[in-house]
Amino acid sequence: MAMLHLQSMRWTSDGELHDADRVILLNTLIPQCIPSVQTELIKVVERIALSQTTLTPQICES
Repeated sequence: MAMLHLQSMRWTSDGELHDADRVILLNTLIPQCIPSVQTELIKVVERIALSQTTLTPQICES
């Protein structure tokens, strides 16, 4: 977890950890867990990835 102690985590207005920081945290924890816990953490990462929306820039031609 050395990677985590050097960065600050972002929190949403409703008090939840920001999705991008959840992924970082989970990716840090996964290698340190027993296989059954790793499977559950991987499922959480997949759900976070599916719930994130991506904004794409709109291009206007004038």
